[in-house]
Amino acid sequence: MSNIIIEAHGLKRYYQRGSETVKALDGVDISIREGEIVSILGPSGSGKTTLINLLSCLDAPTEGTLIVAGKAVAGLSEDQLVEVRRGVLGFVFQQFSLLPTLNVAENVELPLLFLGLKTDPKKTKEILASVGLTDRAKHLPRELSGGQMQRVAIARALIVGPKILVADEPTGNLDKATGQSIIDLFKRLAKEEGLTILLTTHNTVFGAEADRVITLEDGRIVSEVDPRHLVFDTVLG
Repeated sequence: MSNIIIEAHGLKRYYQRGSETVKALDGVDISIREGEIVSILGPSGSGKTTLINLLSCLDAPTEGTLIVAGKAVAGLSEDQLVEVRRGVLGFVFQQFSLLPTLNVAENVELPLLFLGLKTDPKKTKEILASVGLTDRAKHLPRELSGGQMQRVAIARALIVGPKILVADEPTGNLDKATGQSIIDLFKRLAKEEGLTILLTTHNTVFGAEADRVITLEDGRIVSEVDPRHLVFDTVLG
């Protein structure tokens, strides 16, 4: 059985808006295993963004316990959260955010420079091969398709060797076929590399390809299902 890499109990995130207390997240229990793909769904204001920010150590909870890759997160300062994220989490967003004057390989290596780490052409080549971009290493972003740019963004997240990949609406700017290719890539990375993937998406079809689908409403988890079991049950019915 796989190890738990993220575990939260009674997770809350409250904000003050004047005299009003906004309960963005109001008591969430969740466990995520290594190599698991978990999609987090919910309408605007459901707490989806807040939950993903907490689980990826971009924010700290108001109450509750949260352990990420063996480290207790609750109560940590921003500087301490940065240390938890370093080398543990990689991020992919809806906007590709590639630097237009850098080629693909240079964009991928950028996080290493920010961390003060040496680049390794061999490792960069391996990462590009893993996302199907071996022949695009010297191309500039303007010479790529949308799907290729998103693959560069994924490679950039992978270059630091994260244990957890956080993908926030990664298919939002892509057509259906290209979006499916990104989901297929995530599934391969989870299976072959043991990468844990947290996925947020408004596309319920893509979301249902995860190992688990968690739906939030009003800051609470209202459903948690394994899509594979749903398909199985449907066939039996």
